[in-house]
Amino acid sequence: MNSRFLLSNCTVISENLFIDNGSVLVEHGKITGVFAGPDAEGVEDTPVYDLGGRILMPGLVNPHTHLYSALSAGLSPKGQTRNFTEVLSNLWWPLDSAHDEESIYCSAVSGIFDAVKHGVTCIVDHHASMNRVKGSLDTIASAFRLSGLKGILCFETSDRSGVEKSGTHIEENLRFIDENMNSSNLRGMLGMHANLTLSDKTLKTAADLTGRNPEKYPVHIHCGEDKSDTDFCIEQGFSGPVDRLNSYGLLSNGSILAHCIHLSFRDLDILRDLSPFIVSNPESNANNRVGKPDRSAFPSYLIGTDGMSMDMISSLRSQFLLGTGLSEDFGSLYESFFNQPRQLLKYFFPGTGLIENGFDADIAVLDYIPETPISAENIMGHLIYGARGGRVYMTVAAGNILYLDGKLTFTSEASLRSRIKSAAADLHRRYYG
Repeated sequence: MNSRFLLSNCTVISENLFIDNGSVLVEHGKITGVFAGPDAEGVEDTPVYDLGGRILMPGLVNPHTHLYSALSAGLSPKGQTRNFTEVLSNLWWPLDSAHDEESIYCSAVSGIFDAVKHGVTCIVDHHASMNRVKGSLDTIASAFRLSGLKGILCFETSDRSGVEKSGTHIEENLRFIDENMNSSNLRGMLGMHANLTLSDKTLKTAADLTGRNPEKYPVHIHCGEDKSDTDFCIEQGFSGPVDRLNSYGLLSNGSILAHCIHLSFRDLDILRDLSPFIVSNPESNANNRVGKPDRSAFPSYLIGTDGMSMDMISSLRSQFLLGTGLSEDFGSLYESFFNQPRQLLKYFFPGTGLIENGFDADIAVLDYIPETPISAENIMGHLIYGARGGRVYMTVAAGNILYLDGKLTFTSEASLRSRIKSAAADLHRRYYG
C-alpha cells in the first residue's frame, strides 16, 4: 500500500469537526492534512481515492466485547436459561472452557475481520478461556498484529473454577499489562468477570498484587449487569458492585465498567466522583433480559456490543431504539459515540481518535452516501436512519488500508476462513462433549 495518499470528496466528521466536502491527506501512518472544499494543497503526484461523497470519520472503537464468542453462532445452551446466571452457566462458561489455543486465535481473527468490515480500528476485549489461561492474551495479540488494529486486552478473572485458580488469571493480566506498557498498538487491563464470581480473597489478592495502583492496572469488569450481581454485593455488606470494587482500591478514571444497570445510590455517587468509562451494551442487555441502565444518572458513557457483533453503527441505532426513541437527546448520543471513545483512546493511545493533523491515520469511511442535506446538527440522524447497518467502504489503521470496497487487503481471507471453520467445528465438538 502507498505510504502517502489522499482521501477526497467526502463528508469529514470528527469530534467538534464537520466538513461537508473535504479531503484528508495520509502520510506514513499519520494524518497530515485536512482540507475543506474540493481542492487540497501540495498533493501533486499523490494517489487519490475518490470517496464519492461518503462519510469519513475516526476509526470506530468497540469499548467492550468478547472475541472468544465470535465462533458461537449455532450453539445451543446446555441447560435452561430462565435467568442470567443460567445463561452464564449453561452457555458462556461451557464455551470458554472448551477453547484451546487454535480456537482462541481463530475466534480473534474472525472478530477482527468483522471489526475491519465495520470500520472498527480499536477493540477492547474481555477474554475468557478457563482451561487455557497462560499465554492466552499473547495468542489474541498475534491476531491483532496480523491486522494492525489497536487492542486493549484482558483475561476474565473469576473464582468459578476455584479460588486457587483465580491467581493465575490475575498473573496473566499483570504480565500482559507490564509487557505491553509502552506498546503503540496493544495495551492490557486487569480483567475481572463480575462481583458475583469474585470472592473477597480474590479482590484482596488483586489489590495487593497491583499495589492498589488502579491507574497503572485499570480494571475491566461487568458491573451490575444483572440484579444478582448487586444482591451478591449487598450480602457481602456493600451497597452495590461499584462500592465493593472501590472499597478494595481497584477503581480509577481508567477503569471500564460494563453495563452498570443495577446500581445503588452510593454506587452512582462513586461513579460521579471517579468518572470511569461506563459502557452501555443495548443489544446484549435486551438479549439477556437484564434491564436497561439509567443513562441520565451517569456523567458520561460509551456504547459497546458485549460480543453481539462489531457493528457499532447498528449498536448506536439499538441504543437509540431501546432508549427513548424519538425523544432521545442527540447531543448525548453524539457525546457517547464520538467524544467518549476519543477520551478512551486518549487514555490508552494518545495521539489517535481525531481527524486532525499529527494524529494516527485510523479512519472509517462508511459505505453510505447521504441523499438528503447533512450538517453538524443532523449527523446522528444520518447515522441512525441513513447508515443503519454499519458496513464500510474503507478502513484505515495507522495509515494502512485494511479494507477497500468489499475486500480485505492485509491477508487472504479465503485461506483463513477455511482455518476458522475447522477450528469452529472442533470447538463446537468440545463444547457438546
